[in-house]
Amino acid sequence: MKNSLGKSIIFLLLITALYAQNDFTHKFTLSNTNPYLKEAITLKLDIEQTDNSKVMLFKFDLKKSKKYKFWRIDTKTKDAYHALKVSYTYLIYPLQEGAIELEFTLLQMLTTDDKVAFSFSGDRDNTRGLNKTDIPISLSPLTLDVKAIPKETDIVGDFALLTDIKKYSAEPYEPLPLQITITGEGYPPYLASIVPSSSNYSLFTEAPIAKSINSSQGTQNSFIYPLALSAKESFDLEPITLRAFNPKTQKPYQLQLPKQHFTILKPNIQELVNSTDNPKPLVSDWSWLGSLLGYISIFIAGFLSAKVIEWRKKETEPTTQKDSLEEEIKNTKDPKKLLALLLSSNQEVYKERIEHLEKRLYR
Repeated sequence: MKNSLGKSIIFLLLITALYAQNDFTHKFTLSNTNPYLKEAITLKLDIEQTDNSKVMLFKFDLKKSKKYKFWRIDTKTKDAYHALKVSYTYLIYPLQEGAIELEFTLLQMLTTDDKVAFSFSGDRDNTRGLNKTDIPISLSPLTLDVKAIPKETDIVGDFALLTDIKKYSAEPYEPLPLQITITGEGYPPYLASIVPSSSNYSLFTEAPIAKSINSSQGTQNSFIYPLALSAKESFDLEPITLRAFNPKTQKPYQLQLPKQHFTILKPNIQELVNSTDNPKPLVSDWSWLGSLLGYISIFIAGFLSAKVIEWRKKETEPTTQKDSLEEEIKNTKDPKKLLALLLSSNQEVYKERIEHLEKRLYR
């Protein structure tokens, strides 16, 4: 029972696939089936609807793979009534030698005029929210026979090398800017390094400023590599050679940066050591001691003056207070007021008078 059910499902899928492919025709066109490694080729797929009783849509793309790299560079659609024609164009770079297969995905979508009128807003590629039937279509892969290129090839295509050196002399450890530009048509020239490391200088690098434009003719590139060198002493930058291969001419060639000499300026010893002392040498100067002693004398004099004034004030204050009290005692006629005055003075000399007044007033 299970085997019969499985066979029935497979049979239905095969019928669906065959029936779907009877609805339209498709045609692949390859610009080159025997390219070199990293040589640009173009792939074109033309799809034409043959069953005019249906509304059809298509969705096509290449499957991603480490064996090749691709970009879709054009899509053209001619949409007559129930007679859809779609053309896809891709730019492909094979990344492995030998036989590799280009694999595809194609989805046929069937719907009706009423559903399209209800769901569509805009162009024919807007399928969001459309009530449709999706039918995956199996397409046979296309095989490329990729040819090898010379070993240790750095870049593939038709390129030129330009250099821009801002200056050839600098102070010790001062950066010397250097810019290398690779321009031309071919596989994007990404290079991990161009200037080799050396013990004669320090090398500073940045990510390249890359610009690539794809078309059916290939890829136009402009890659700017900003660099900087610094050193303690003068040095030579040895010649730099990039090994390239042009698939169109089928010949290898070289891009070269000739040997460059950089001068590191040394300081003039006569200018560094001269007869002028700067800062001036330390000299024993004791003039500050006289000033310090003068300040101390002024301070002591002021301190002693303040003390003398304080002592004199203390000596005069009791006498003045005593005379004032005696005058007040003489002028007081009331015995009770006099007694209170004597008690407030708190002086021993008035003891007998206080006792006399107390006996007189209270006894």
